[in-house]
Amino acid sequence: MHLRKRMRFLTAALLVPFLITAAYSAEPAIASRVSHAGYVWRTSPVGSSAELVTLFCQGCEQAGAAGSDVPLIALLRDTLGDTKPESSRITDLWLLSYARPNIGKRMLSAVPFFYWRVGGSRGNHGVKTLAPLLDMNALQHPAANTLTQNLLQWTVLDPLSTPVRASTRAYRGNAADDERLHLQEAISYLQQAPVSTPDSPLNQLQVQTLIARLELRKSLLGGFVSADGAAKYGVSAQIRDLEIRSRDWELLREWADKTGLYFEPLDLAGTRNEYAALWIPLTGSHPASATSVAPIWKLLNLKPPSPRDLQQIPAGAVFERALDENGNLLPAGSSGARQIKLVPLGIYSLDYPKMPLLVADFRNHHHLRWRAMEQRSINEVTAGVIGISHFTNWYYYVAADLYDFVASRHGSPMNQAARLDCYSQFRARLALDRELDPTLRAEAMQRIDSLAMNPLEAAPNAEMQAASANFKALEDRAQTGQLLALVKKNRREELAAWDRTKLGAIRHELFRVLTFGAYTPEAKSSEDIVAQLAVQRRAQYQLDFLEQLARAGTPPEVQVDSNRIAASVAELESLLPAVNSDRFHLEARNTIARLRSNSEDSDLQARCERALVALYSIDEARRTVALKPTSVRLPSAE
Repeated sequence: MHLRKRMRFLTAALLVPFLITAAYSAEPAIASRVSHAGYVWRTSPVGSSAELVTLFCQGCEQAGAAGSDVPLIALLRDTLGDTKPESSRITDLWLLSYARPNIGKRMLSAVPFFYWRVGGSRGNHGVKTLAPLLDMNALQHPAANTLTQNLLQWTVLDPLSTPVRASTRAYRGNAADDERLHLQEAISYLQQAPVSTPDSPLNQLQVQTLIARLELRKSLLGGFVSADGAAKYGVSAQIRDLEIRSRDWELLREWADKTGLYFEPLDLAGTRNEYAALWIPLTGSHPASATSVAPIWKLLNLKPPSPRDLQQIPAGAVFERALDENGNLLPAGSSGARQIKLVPLGIYSLDYPKMPLLVADFRNHHHLRWRAMEQRSINEVTAGVIGISHFTNWYYYVAADLYDFVASRHGSPMNQAARLDCYSQFRARLALDRELDPTLRAEAMQRIDSLAMNPLEAAPNAEMQAASANFKALEDRAQTGQLLALVKKNRREELAAWDRTKLGAIRHELFRVLTFGAYTPEAKSSEDIVAQLAVQRRAQYQLDFLEQLARAGTPPEVQVDSNRIAASVAELESLLPAVNSDRFHLEARNTIARLRSNSEDSDLQARCERALVALYSIDEARRTVALKPTSVRLPSAE
């Protein structure tokens, strides 16, 4: 375990310089060239100082009209009327496929043990009240709201009666699952977004930070993580996902070889190495094994079909595929050495932390649904009906966690949150995919629809259709000036929170909760607010760049050209006199001092030394002005 953590740390240390270069370098040759076909960013103006950046899926025929482009994610970016990247800031993120459910769905979501999705479409409910999924100026609001709701549930609602406790817990559970589903859906779209290309308005670090913020939103206190912590979390999460996919890939291939199945990777909606299908030959002998393969079938979460079962499969469920000379399965439509008739058994997600997760079972329509319903029913009985508490009945939850641990070690996917993430990603990919065999895709859509157990949830195709209406609503807001008003409000909030400490942020959030949202600190609107924010953002941009270099602990000139570092130090030095923040001045001095100690370039060391001398002079002048006594004229004796 310790060796794995050390290897992960070393991998992160090797990746950090590349992420710094891709994010802060102005030369396209240095920036990352990762791009995914089928997804494109488009920009539309919001006034003269902001813009709406939208991610589209090109030609998603299944999601909308034939040949149409479907809007997925919309970002509001405040540029302050400047074209420089250091002056811009993303303030809001909308998931365009989301709309608020109507009152009927909300009432059904409060009914205990009701595990069905009602209606095939949300319609356009909530288009006029479309709210951002992520507000970068109020990241701590969801965490504070969740804590408040938990305290209200434990202290007020739970002691009332069993119907009140069961219904409120059912509603809050469905609402939390619906929010997590759409958070993961937004993450899956951003993971496929083109970054750091000449035509891309976002670089890799910006997209990775957005993904990290959405991931942190799933945790209770994730909103209180700093920007630096979110960047670190994004790097570690990317490494963790690569490890999980590579391990699940090898496990599934090994299990397929031992059970005589055919392994086929599936590229859904532009993804790579995230999904795979297992096929069984309609005829032919299976490889002999000295040991029983029953445990492997249990790990696959499948029941092995008998020869009689294969003979009763209808002709429409049999697919003819080609094999190469080595007996490996070729992609659909390819010609090979010989043809073989296959029957699909299941599709697996390779993003589940423990093992490959079965997300579509082609032989048993209700197998996965009944298992999920059983686990949710147990939780609702214990917490909602009986009223078992984490505080007074802690021993029950210790035993339940122990059981889940043992069951997961024996191949049962017990992590409900991780299952929901995989389900959300798969349903979104499947709705946008246009390369999978139509018959196989239709079968997979039926299986994924059977897993829908939340009354607040809508069908994926219906959400894709609602995305166009939501995007049009945002464009109308941009034309009528509503988005520009939101931009100005965000600027005042950003300026008010500029020099706020973590303790101050918690105190302000507490006041907001106690006043039911009426307390929202904002700076007074003034003509120079844009100039103030421009200086602060440029200074923060340069400090983040230098901090990333200093944190690596290696000579910074090895990672980035020394002239680029010197220019950043010089610009930060020129901006600091206009920045009124003791905390920021201290961070700038410490960062430049670490760069000087890490560097082996004499010129860069001298430049950092001159900057430190200038910063100390600036701080001394600021302290002198602050401590200078005010002259008071005494009255004369006359």
